[in-house]
Amino acid sequence: LLAKCDTAEMTGSFLHLHVALDAKDLDLDKLHPHYTVMDRGLEGDGAVIHGVEDGPCGELNMIAVSNPCVIDRTLAPEGYIVVHAYGAGNEPFDIWTSPTNDSSATKDTATEPQVSGERYQSSTYEALKNARAVPLWRAIESIIPDARDRTVLALIGSPLTHARFLRRPNGTYGAAFEDCLKDGSTPIPNFVLAGDGVFPGIGVPAVALSGASAANGMVGVVNQWMCMDELKSKGAIN
Repeated sequence: LLAKCDTAEMTGSFLHLHVALDAKDLDLDKLHPHYTVMDRGLEGDGAVIHGVEDGPCGELNMIAVSNPCVIDRTLAPEGYIVVHAYGAGNEPFDIWTSPTNDSSATKDTATEPQVSGERYQSSTYEALKNARAVPLWRAIESIIPDARDRTVLALIGSPLTHARFLRRPNGTYGAAFEDCLKDGSTPIPNFVLAGDGVFPGIGVPAVALSGASAANGMVGVVNQWMCMDELKSKGAIN
């Protein structure tokens, strides 16, 4: 089990763009809460990027755009909306590990950031974030053309952000689907694994399902029904 976990293929990392927009004269009722934008088209542009032929899963090609204020206006102050664009699992980590303009930085310090956070305040790092975020801006602008003019706050999260704050090796999104454990069972009694390395894999819904599967495996059907009935009687679920 440990060997399989250690040798599992990992997906690429994330690049995020969080923006707060002035929503004046913006008709939210004509917008959707989620979009998938193909920056270079479904088949890509035919280029070979880092040795891989471009396609739907190519580097920063498939961009997800979340527009949650369409569903819940209270997620932002009145007159504003928040939008989140990201390339999920399609941003390489290695381009972020080269030394910064800080002469004391090495590849190791780039991979394992200093506690002080100085690595993340360099002009080189900021320039790389802005350059890499261009496809994310294009995705948002394909939905809200004047998004940059409306922007009151923009925050870019890089693979180093994932590695630092989420403690993910190389800022990975998680295990590749073909290397997911088929279930969370282990040789240790009453010890079950759950998470993005267990079927059905990466993403919040999938991880929640793996947790529910682990819980269901420890509780009999009758007990589950009794629990559901109790939750319904308390109005916790419908």
